[in-house]
Amino acid sequence: MSTDHAPEPRTLTRRGLTALGLGGLAGAAFAAPASANNDQGEDTLAQLAGAEPVATVEDLRDKAGTAPGETVYLLGYHLDTPGRGGGLLFWDAESTADDDGGTVFAVAGTATGRWRRQVESYADLSWFGWRGDGEADPDDATADSGPLQAAIDALPAGGTIAIGPGIVLLRATVNVLRVPITFAGAGHTDSQVTGTQILVDTGAEDGFLLTGMHGGGFRDLQIRGTGLTGGSLVRTERAGSEKDDGNYMIAFSNVRFRDGYNGTTLRGCNTIRFQNCVWNTFSGQHVVLLNGVADDNRADPIEFVQCGIAAGPDNTTTDNVIVDGLGGSLKFIATAVLFGRHGLWMRNTTGTAALPKFVYFEGGGFENTHGVSVLLERGAQAQFANTYISTDGEDDLVRVGPDFTGSVTFAGCVIRGAGRNGIDFASKRLTVSGSLIGNNGRTAHVDFARTIDAIADNGDGTFRVTTAAAHGWETGDRVTVYDAGGTTAANGKWTITVVDDDTFDLQGSEASGTYSGGGSAYRHGAGLNIREGATRVVVTGNAVGGFVGDGTNRQDYALVTAAPDILVSANDFNGNHAGGLLMRTTPTAETRISGNKGTGDVDGWFAARVDGAVANGTYDFPGALYIAGERVTIVKTALAVAAGGCSVRFAVNGEGATGAVAATADPAVKTITTAAVVDGTAAPKRIGLLVQSATADAADLTVQFGYRRAG
Repeated sequence: MSTDHAPEPRTLTRRGLTALGLGGLAGAAFAAPASANNDQGEDTLAQLAGAEPVATVEDLRDKAGTAPGETVYLLGYHLDTPGRGGGLLFWDAESTADDDGGTVFAVAGTATGRWRRQVESYADLSWFGWRGDGEADPDDATADSGPLQAAIDALPAGGTIAIGPGIVLLRATVNVLRVPITFAGAGHTDSQVTGTQILVDTGAEDGFLLTGMHGGGFRDLQIRGTGLTGGSLVRTERAGSEKDDGNYMIAFSNVRFRDGYNGTTLRGCNTIRFQNCVWNTFSGQHVVLLNGVADDNRADPIEFVQCGIAAGPDNTTTDNVIVDGLGGSLKFIATAVLFGRHGLWMRNTTGTAALPKFVYFEGGGFENTHGVSVLLERGAQAQFANTYISTDGEDDLVRVGPDFTGSVTFAGCVIRGAGRNGIDFASKRLTVSGSLIGNNGRTAHVDFARTIDAIADNGDGTFRVTTAAAHGWETGDRVTVYDAGGTTAANGKWTITVVDDDTFDLQGSEASGTYSGGGSAYRHGAGLNIREGATRVVVTGNAVGGFVGDGTNRQDYALVTAAPDILVSANDFNGNHAGGLLMRTTPTAETRISGNKGTGDVDGWFAARVDGAVANGTYDFPGALYIAGERVTIVKTALAVAAGGCSVRFAVNGEGATGAVAATADPAVKTITTAAVVDGTAAPKRIGLLVQSATADAADLTVQFGYRRAG
């Protein structure tokens, strides 16, 4: 049946199709509805009323139109899937366009004239013959890649490709060049049989390659691989060298990526956003990579909002997020990074000019990684706020190398459970504030020890230890050697110099004895380890120690520093096995350590000297007779007497205020077990030294009392 004239082409809406139903459409070919809601609806329904039903595309390609604008209604693409891929088509009597299998259909034996769909900015993949069952002839090299590519090509100015529930099987890379295409699914899911599934079976090639794409993206679907040996599920690249040849403003929303080799590779792109997306189970080099090739590529800025990125528990050599070369301005909001090897790795392997840029991470965090959760080798700036950082490996949670040129900040973070250090820092400008750091040094235990094969003199009079297998340690690590026979002087805690994979020297040791067998060694870890050469380190207001009831705390010190340029104040360093602070360098004018719990640090000293005979009584501190306008706590004393003996106490208003500490001829620094708080805020307090129990021959007493300001 044909119309008397060519109607103005109109778009058949999905809403209209739903209202009519399949039976209604068949009937519409013979009778027009009595009424419609609006003019557009009247025109559309009039077209349906005048459209002859055609069962399949095969039938359509055998039926030439008889007049320009003649309409037919395709009941289904294939006979065995009625209703799928159907719709209204019109006869374009002047067209010689190529048959694309979805929006343009040629008729056998007809050179001029084509059946066409009305297409503006929308196409349905089923229009191109997609069945949705994921089945394909084993000899079909493209499977559903061909129909999907044809759908993309049918939208030369961009638009949306609707992919209903079902499986799209890709055996060849799908390319999008320059146009904004949005792939819209019927819903993302963790199931493999519901929603929209794009199954990538491309071997070592990419699933999707987006080239110079401005706008568009993916939403409400799952992209998963099968048997992949290379490539990425989605990769972007530049279309040329001009500024506009990059990818711009691509959005991924409610997308799940899974079971691939590499996940997402972003190069030559700007303003890319992932929201509510999940990656899991990848066995290649990375899950997400920003740049990674050359200095003329960039991935910046990139956002991950409420996402999950996980290589999977079995893929312990796959890195989760790599920022390489000109990648950066990377923002993570409420995003979890799980499993795999390294969690976030900033590096430079692409050239001399490229440095990763700013990374900001807030909320969410890292867990169950087997390498370093946050590995910052090269870069300009990294900030972490309210972030949880944990690991399952033997390495550090956070490591900042000496070539990281910018600043690193942790604020309000939880950093716990590393095999070695919570934070290992060797660069410039580290600030850690308001964070909880503990239960690190997890592998400082005999369960994680390396078996010793030999101990000998290294030729310079120092012990050299050889392990039965590679130890995996670094110069500067602190280890405990135990149960070594013959060379018993090697047993104890040492700092090591690594010689090779299975050999290290014990710094400061004096080799002696002949090794007779046995022995093992394990490595210690601290909350924060500051390496030699680091500068401008600020650690304030943190709790660095064991967590009660939360994991195994084996970190020996809260903070170990081989660099003097540090400000360490107002921290709680209680709960560490060896102590709060270990200085491995000589303090300088830049060293500031004050007001920390769990350490022996003090804010100042009151000093007194009694020359000659020492008698019981009270003595003044020269130049410090009163404490006025402030409160101080007396916490430590350093004392010695040249002859005889006595005990000393800190005195307030002539009365002993601290417990007694014995002075002998051996100089000693002692912590005062019964500390005294001297409150001079309301009224000045006279202070002094109280000597008691002096022997008759006591002479030449020197005493210092260390104090902390209490505010």
